[in-house]
Amino acid sequence: MTTASVHFIDAVTPTDGESKDKCPSSISVPSCSSVKPKLPVRWQVAMIGLTCMCTFGHHWSNGLITTLKTTIEHELKINNSEFATLISVTNMVNTFLCIALGFVIDKFGGPLLSAVLAAFCLAGAVVEAGATTDGLNSYHVLMMGKIIAAIGGGSLDNAQHKIFTTYFAPGNGFALSIGFIWSMANVAQYVGQSTANVMSQNLGSYSWPLWTGAIIGLFSFLCAVSVFILDQYLRSYYEVVDRCKQLEQPSAGSVTVRTSNWSIVRQMPLTFWFVILFAIFQNAGMASFISVSTQFAQQRLQKGAVVGGWVSSFYLILPIGLTPFLGMFIDAYGRRITILFISACMFLISMLLLRFSQTVPTFICGYVFYAIAGSITSAPQVEIVRSIIPDPHYYATAFAIKKSIIQGSVIIIVIATGKIQDQSPNDTLVDAVTVWLAYAFVSVLISGALLGACYTSLGQRYLPAVRLSQVRPKHVESEVERLWELRRHTVMEEGPRDKSLTLKQKEEALKRPVASSVSLYARRVALGAGFTVVLIAWVIFGFGVDWGDHASSTGE
Repeated sequence: MTTASVHFIDAVTPTDGESKDKCPSSISVPSCSSVKPKLPVRWQVAMIGLTCMCTFGHHWSNGLITTLKTTIEHELKINNSEFATLISVTNMVNTFLCIALGFVIDKFGGPLLSAVLAAFCLAGAVVEAGATTDGLNSYHVLMMGKIIAAIGGGSLDNAQHKIFTTYFAPGNGFALSIGFIWSMANVAQYVGQSTANVMSQNLGSYSWPLWTGAIIGLFSFLCAVSVFILDQYLRSYYEVVDRCKQLEQPSAGSVTVRTSNWSIVRQMPLTFWFVILFAIFQNAGMASFISVSTQFAQQRLQKGAVVGGWVSSFYLILPIGLTPFLGMFIDAYGRRITILFISACMFLISMLLLRFSQTVPTFICGYVFYAIAGSITSAPQVEIVRSIIPDPHYYATAFAIKKSIIQGSVIIIVIATGKIQDQSPNDTLVDAVTVWLAYAFVSVLISGALLGACYTSLGQRYLPAVRLSQVRPKHVESEVERLWELRRHTVMEEGPRDKSLTLKQKEEALKRPVASSVSLYARRVALGAGFTVVLIAWVIFGFGVDWGDHASSTGE
């Protein structure tokens, strides 16, 4: 380990909302507990419940447009390329906005930003509903509503995660809390999607499902405001230990460095970029397939919109009960990389079945495997991002980088498949599904490589954070010592400084990039590749708008 790599302790300046409740750096955490009582479990449970409800309205409304795809295309007289543009504008807004809001969330905290972002979700839902009311049927107003909602929805889950990184430690309730978030999110999206076409047909207008989503959005906004008020109350009357902060003091002789958020972006370890590479294909592939899942079920089953909506929303049922238990499993046993690999395999199987199935049972089975993949991919990735970055205080920034690049990948695949569908005979989606099949195959290769890195000496030397995210939480300390000794044989300079480092500091040093020209070059290439994905997405989005306008003028 080089001398420079040991100087890793970053001074974290508390935010205005947090500083008054934190002890000075010279005072240990036990000293705080003598001033304020320990936070009761009932308040932690209340915080989980209210925080989970912050995005309930957003997830309810989020799936309505895609579920009503056939109806919206007919009522607004738009083609598949224009619909793909409508869906992709949400992702376009967040390609860069997510990163900017990630900085803001790290600075001002999750509770305040949850309330602000939930307000944008509510406003967007109201505009979307208004665009379809009283015969307005405005494509551009509907798109404006999607943009407003995207400003809030793109980073609202990031703000939620930031709240839980504050109140829960890894291996001690954090994964369980994330599981509850995704469970409630899937409840909201399932009910919204499964009832959208039913309400549209029975109430005589497709605006009714959208107005219902706006009402649920108002409820979520009130919950977000309650989270902010509750957080202020708990910090005033109880000892709230911020799990994002580094509680240990720098070792003797180490240098305290203040870094900006953008510096953190450039210094993210190579392990972090491998996880993003996986997410570009796995997360983006699964998220984008939702935009056509209802119409695809209608085409293959030769059924109406109601049956198509029920079949396509089936993937949301399984995560409702599974994700909290998955969170408990991760808190107890780790195995995050293994879960990612299994998820990728399930995604690949589902796309194979959906692409090549000839019978209804096989086709339905494809949606079952898709549901399994969706159930087990979110919680471990949230956990992994937190566990592999050196300083958890910058979790929101790291998660925002990941999400922004995923948004770019979603734009590319949604618009490309929309164009493929427009050029296919009978408006079929069969050829378009091949793109999702390719995404699934690549995600299996990447997750398989990460899993191999957990159990090979080469992978453990250069990607030790991957190994630490795989082991059981109670074995992390012994694994840190073992990996530290293994790293000694990779980096030549070691000496008496090792004795002055605590276990926590060794763990952070292992997660930081190796101070070498090769590592620096690789991280610069990774950052450039991520930026390229976003840039390509903007270009493809421009083509999508042109394709839609050209097709519309040709049709006229």
